[in-house]
Amino acid sequence: MKIVRPTISKYWEELIDSANTLKELTNLQLKLQEYKVLDPACGSGNFLYIAYQELKRIEQLLLDKIKSKNKGKNQQINISFVTPNQFYGMDVNPFAVELAKVTLMIARKVAIDKFNLSEPALPLDSLDENIICTDALFTEWIKADAIIGNPPFLGGKHMRLNLGDDYVEKIFTQFKDVKDSVDFCSYWFRIAHDNLEKNDRVGLVATNSISQGKSRKASLDYIMQNKGYIHEAISTQEWSGEAAVHVSIVNWCKTIPDRYILDNHSVKSINSSLTSEIDVTIAQKLKMNKNLCFQGVLPVGKGFIITEKQAQEFIDKDSKNKEVIKLFSMGDNLASNPHGKPDRWIIDFNDFSLESASDYKLPFQYIQENVKPERLNNRAKRAREIWWQLFAPRPNLREAIKNLSICFAVPRVSKWFIFIPFKTEWLAGDLNCIVASDDFYILGILTSKIHRIWVKAQSSTLGETLRYTNTTCFETFPFPTLFPASNSGGVIGNKEFKPFAIIEDLEGSKIVQQIRDKMTELHNYRTEQMETKQWGITQLYNAFFHEPSGKLYQLHQQLDKLVIKAYNFDENEDILEQLLNLNNAISETEN
Repeated sequence: MKIVRPTISKYWEELIDSANTLKELTNLQLKLQEYKVLDPACGSGNFLYIAYQELKRIEQLLLDKIKSKNKGKNQQINISFVTPNQFYGMDVNPFAVELAKVTLMIARKVAIDKFNLSEPALPLDSLDENIICTDALFTEWIKADAIIGNPPFLGGKHMRLNLGDDYVEKIFTQFKDVKDSVDFCSYWFRIAHDNLEKNDRVGLVATNSISQGKSRKASLDYIMQNKGYIHEAISTQEWSGEAAVHVSIVNWCKTIPDRYILDNHSVKSINSSLTSEIDVTIAQKLKMNKNLCFQGVLPVGKGFIITEKQAQEFIDKDSKNKEVIKLFSMGDNLASNPHGKPDRWIIDFNDFSLESASDYKLPFQYIQENVKPERLNNRAKRAREIWWQLFAPRPNLREAIKNLSICFAVPRVSKWFIFIPFKTEWLAGDLNCIVASDDFYILGILTSKIHRIWVKAQSSTLGETLRYTNTTCFETFPFPTLFPASNSGGVIGNKEFKPFAIIEDLEGSKIVQQIRDKMTELHNYRTEQMETKQWGITQLYNAFFHEPSGKLYQLHQQLDKLVIKAYNFDENEDILEQLLNLNNAISETEN
């Protein structure tokens, strides 16, 4: 009903409610007779069943109002003008198609009994032209007034495995404007919108990745950039079906809505991230933030990761092996271990040639035996041919941090998104994001509530957990526009950090140093607590972040005040809106 009611029922209830003459009501009756509903991924016809029941209920509402306007006149009223032949469906499964036809016939009989209708249940309608076996992605859709349904749940990364290379290439050819691998259901959203006319409406279910990242750009961003308005949505909820996923429910149209309903509450608007906040998806990537934040390395091959015992044995046999054996951060250690220290080891030949890698005899032999067989079966050419190297060694990350003793790291999937110092002798995996800076002023900005507000608005989600990405969360984030007059701070990686408007005055230098000092104090306190309690950063924040009398809470409040001052923001105004305005201002000066 969260699809059918916003897309069909409310639309018709409002039309009936606003019709005040017999002529207007009679016109609605004619319109209802011609009204068409389409489910382009109908399966066994569950959505069509609900839609049929609702239209028969709407039919009764309309007839009741017509009777009330007749004022006792003996006017004959046709009571069976909504029929199963107004409902259409498509599916690739022949059995599901036949079942959907039966489902609609059952819906008809149920409605007859439910509303005491005089129309006959027999003969059964022929729905062979209505419910058809075809692939909705590659066929012309019938013109429908309402499009509803539940397109297939399949992540973009799993499409080739489940659908085959030929089918995926066919999709990419059909949808040339979609440059990336996106959630399979995104294509249904695009086609549905392309088939939408001014007074039509759509309601579809999707996995909640539909409002995130590349899938959002291919679907909900596409809708809103092409005269679409999301008028009612559920941002995320557990799916009641067999798939263990969180879903989003999206209802949209091409006319400006009178009201917006998000998660069962009235809001001023709904953006493509399915929030009612300022739409930060329009924020631009800033040149000043480019090549400063990176995703960690991607091994592709379980054999690269070794135990501490194996690492020690390799080093004991030949101390030279220490050059290619490193502590490896998987992401969870950043949140769970004191100092975020990794508890796994990895063999890393970086960009070594085959000949150079083979000079490290024991590690090379281990990779040859435990990685090479797996990599030779990989579809990616690089994985097969350069099997001794990590699949994505991140040379830009390595270059950015090569002159630093520490940088800052955060797990990509996290509750708190707290950056912590990270030793550059460790190797960060792809579940980490690394900022190439050792300046605690930068760490202070990233630790402040201002950055967390931006991250929450920009990040995608996994289930109910947020995700930090170097592209959307960091590269779009506007740092404060003040800057110290001296060269004592504000250095990220190997280059000076230069905001678009540099205020070279003593006040600017003072605020920068105050933030740096306060972040150092906060870091020292957190370090002491983690060492004493043998806790990770997540357990520490779970215990004390929301305790006003605790030192962690107080230090964060003090840091936030300094950062607000650095931005010169009005705390009583929308922080997100002020950040977006700053992003736009910086972007304009860069272009």
